[in-house]
Amino acid sequence: MFRRAFVAASKLAAGVGSVQLAAGATGAVVMLTDKELSRKPEWYQQDVRSLENALKKLSRYGYIESESVLNEALAALEKVSNFGSSEIQWRLARVYTEKARLTKDHATKSSLLHKAQESAKRALASEGSLGCAGAHKWYAISATDLAHVDKKKPPASTQRIPTLSIFLASNFFNKKDFKGAIDALEKAEGIKARFSAANLYYLGAAQRAAGKKDDAISTLKQAMDVPGKYSCDGKARSQAKLLLAKLGLKPEDYTIADIY
Repeated sequence: MFRRAFVAASKLAAGVGSVQLAAGATGAVVMLTDKELSRKPEWYQQDVRSLENALKKLSRYGYIESESVLNEALAALEKVSNFGSSEIQWRLARVYTEKARLTKDHATKSSLLHKAQESAKRALASEGSLGCAGAHKWYAISATDLAHVDKKKPPASTQRIPTLSIFLASNFFNKKDFKGAIDALEKAEGIKARFSAANLYYLGAAQRAAGKKDDAISTLKQAMDVPGKYSCDGKARSQAKLLLAKLGLKPEDYTIADIY
């Protein structure tokens, strides 16, 4: 059996010694057999396995509600957080965001979400020409959560469009840059089409705000036809349904995908 390891040009953070691991376009992928890995020191084996498990879980799982799973993933990812890899950074943003959702302490929640934003921004800055859908998704989710936690009230101009996320309002609507909102969300769709009902909902809402009614209806219908993978997707589908109703459509006018 082969195991993927990622080789980079610099050492890991303190506690990992001389292991050289990273992920994504900044590192070269090498293949280690289980036998080859078994010849490495125990701490090396443990770090490789921990990172491998974290990458797998954060790629395949839906919304993670287990604090222990998140803590284990965070411990592994923080050891490689100094690498400018979009694949590492967006997963860090996800862990910080989901840990924030599990805590009731306002200060802790805010701190975690600020960390999520920092990681997501680094992911976007290093996504490369191929793009990174996860970076766009978790930047939007963490920004929306942070805005709610910090109780930032959008200005009157954005309150006229209540169905748009706080993320879009704060980044584009203050500048009345509807095209910017659409371009950013379409870029995420271009990287991986229909990867998130939430992304499609935000795109449809932005198109409606820009006066593109037909495009908005088409996009919002797609949002309803995409099964939800994360907690934010379920809410987005509900909001898409309300927005379609405002645009004159009834449930029988579009397909509703199963929730699970």
